Amino acid sequence: MSKRMTALVLACLVLVGAVFGACVTDGGENGPDVTPRRPLASPTGTDTRVVGLVGTMSGADMWRGEDAFEGADLAVHILNRTVEEGRPPFELVTLDDRGDPERATELVERLAADRNTVGIVYAGPPEALPRAEPALTQAGIPALICYGDLYGARLLRPHIFQMSPSFLWQARTIARYAFRDRRYRRIGLVAARSLDGDVAVAGMKDAVGQFAGRRLFVQRYAEASRVDQVPRPFIKRKVEAVVVQGEPGTFERLAGASSGLQMISFDLGLGAGGGYPVGSAVSDTYARGAHFLPIPSFERFREAFREWWDGSEPLGWELRAYDAVRLIGWAAQRTPVGEDSAPALELLDGVRFGGLDITFGPDDHTAAEQQTVGLWVRPRSAFASLVPTDGLPWLPLARGFSIDGERTSILNRDWRYLFRNPPPPRAPAPRFRRMRYAVTSPRSDPAH
Repeated sequence: MSKRMTALVLACLVLVGAVFGACVTDGGENGPDVTPRRPLASPTGTDTRVVGLVGTMSGADMWRGEDAFEGADLAVHILNRTVEEGRPPFELVTLDDRGDPERATELVERLAADRNTVGIVYAGPPEALPRAEPALTQAGIPALICYGDLYGARLLRPHIFQMSPSFLWQARTIARYAFRDRRYRRIGLVAARSLDGDVAVAGMKDAVGQFAGRRLFVQRYAEASRVDQVPRPFIKRKVEAVVVQGEPGTFERLAGASSGLQMISFDLGLGAGGGYPVGSAVSDTYARGAHFLPIPSFERFREAFREWWDGSEPLGWELRAYDAVRLIGWAAQRTPVGEDSAPALELLDGVRFGGLDITFGPDDHTAAEQQTVGLWVRPRSAFASLVPTDGLPWLPLARGFSIDGERTSILNRDWRYLFRNPPPPRAPAPRFRRMRYAVTSPRSDPAH
């Protein structure tokens, strides 16, 4: 059994994070520059600060818990190398919600009732977390959700923060691409009958409404395992593209049976499978490229991940849980014992851990920034050489990270890493054609 699987099995019982005695220095604006080492000891007794992880570790949706665990476990390891002298170490306690929303709520409440818990990473059914807000409020701790869109559902609460990009922002990106870039007139949307599906439908309807004369047709599904072909009503209505919202495998199955249609997905569609035709597109932030883009925070994260997980690559959504744990640790180390740590998170301003800038505020509990959301595509052969040998077979679509279709929307602090001959940070943004490690073709590209 591999180290990753062994650790995950142990975590489903109760996983205790490793303690490290070494000190580190501040690595500058992108956070501590830490190279992980093997554990020297493990916490014992009750004098630890608990970081809870509630996620789906078994069943059809266990991908949620697997990726979250791998990111969270690494982050607790890093936190324990930066613990101030005299303060207790951090401990990761992982609980399996088995995909059951009621059980997930109960597990969050159970962790919140433990006086040692300083925060919770949540990787379970999205609709379950808001119901635990009273328990989080009483405990004075934050919970950070890794998947789904409580922001778009207007269900973020004072102690709930979101690591994933909102479906509302993704819908706007998709609509710009479909209608302004590709000049489509009719698109279809396949969405789950769930809270996330409701948000995706509402977001797409609003985004499509900004383009006169364009049409959106919607089909909902109850079970992802039964979604294996493009709905026949879409074919009859002559849609030119199909947008998919759902779990990772749903998009791959539909893309493989696309009948030549342009296939586009919300963020969870970006996977490593081989069933995606060239030109398939997925919306997400450019932090989805943490496994290969040469941004310093990404490089430190992936190097630490490889070391901790025996050379494995962070090809899933591990970064979201990693950053969530780092945020919990950041707040815990700045909050006196017994006080609410959620307000401390609201003071965060442009800090990076393993991904992009994170800024929170009293009215802003989303870790991703709207301007960092763009499109990833399955590249044709002309750009295939840019894909990492052992990475995901996707690349950023440079013009998909451009709001006006000309200049990039990528954060100015990253221009020097991602663009040829980058301008100074205060200059006008570079044109998307100068982006490196990306598909840089213009709108006339028939595949992208």
